[in-house]
Amino acid sequence: MKKLAIGCAVLVVLLVVGGAVGSYLVYHKVKSTIGGFAQLGKVPELEQSIRNRSPYTPPPSGEITTAQLDRLLRVQQAVRTNIGARGAEMQQKYRTLLAKKEATALDLPELVHAYSDIAAGYVDGKRAQVDALNDAGLSLEEYRWVRKRAYEGLGMPMMDLDVAKMIVDVRSGRTPAQPDRILPLGPSGPPANQKLVGPHQKVLEDYAPYAFFGL
Repeated sequence: MKKLAIGCAVLVVLLVVGGAVGSYLVYHKVKSTIGGFAQLGKVPELEQSIRNRSPYTPPPSGEITTAQLDRLLRVQQAVRTNIGARGAEMQQKYRTLLAKKEATALDLPELVHAYSDIAAGYVDGKRAQVDALNDAGLSLEEYRWVRKRAYEGLGMPMMDLDVAKMIVDVRSGRTPAQPDRILPLGPSGPPANQKLVGPHQKVLEDYAPYAFFGL
C-alpha cells in the first residue's frame, strides 16, 4: 500500500508541475540509461541492414495471411534460438513488468531500464531478427504489424517500443514517445485472425516475452 501511495504521489506531482518538466525528466532519465549501455547503441545500425525497407500498407480488413503468420513464426524461432539461455532474463523482466499494479509518469524510463538489464541478449536477438527478416524478405514494418495482429488475436499484452527510433531521438535531443501498448481483456481483432493464430497459441505464448520487447 505504501508503495502504491508513493507511486500515485509521484504521478500527481508530475501532472501538476506540467508536461514540460515531465518531458525533461523522461529525456534525461532515458539518456542516462542508454548512455550506460553501449550495446543498445548498436540497434539503429543493425536495423539499417534490413534489406526490405518498403513502406507497408495494411489491408483494410486488418486480416493477416497464412504466409505472413508463417514468416512471423520463422523469424521468432530464429531469434529465440540465437538468444538461448539469455532468454530467461527477458522472461523474468516480462513477468515483472506485467505484475506491476501502479502506473507512473515515468513508464518509459522504467522500460528503458528493463532494456538495459537485458542489453546483451537483446542485441543478439536483434541481430538474429535482422538476419531472419532478410531471409524471409520481410520488412520490419510489416513484421511489426503482423506481430501486433497475432497477439491481438490471442488477447495477449503487447508493447511496441521502437528502440532504434528511441535511441536516435535521444541522440538528437528529442524526448522519445511512449510505446504503443496493447493490454486487451481478451482476444480481439478480425475473427479470421483469431482463427488463424489459434492453433499456434502455445508457440506464440512461449515467445511473448521476446515479442513484448520488440523482437
